[in-house]
Amino acid sequence: MKKPSAYLPLYGNDFFEAIAGYPDAVGMGYLRALWHYWNHTGCDGLPDDDEYLRRVCCCDASAWVRTKGIIFDNRYHFRLEDGVWHQPRCREEWRKSQEIFAQRSKVGSAAAKKRWEGHA
Repeated sequence: MKKPSAYLPLYGNDFFEAIAGYPDAVGMGYLRALWHYWNHTGCDGLPDDDEYLRRVCCCDASAWVRTKGIIFDNRYHFRLEDGVWHQPRCREEWRKSQEIFAQRSKVGSAAAKKRWEGHA
């Protein structure tokens, strides 16, 4: 079984509604930020560092001020909490995925133990 970080649920309707009307750079930047937040930080937060965030979003420097203002908006997308950026829904999905992963791991370990006991 893969680590929970390999699975990021994407609610297409909600995602595309959140980026509707914005340039494609915003949508791709937001998706990249979500993936980085999920896969690289385990939803522990993205640092409040403009250059780091710009690189994560793969955003051109000339468009960064506008793009950052949309993606890291403290309302609908990412929110600054205790000095790091969080996406509340993504963080909740991470928590759920951790619970599912732990439960499946527990079930798998119990099944393996039972198999080994049968061979002893």
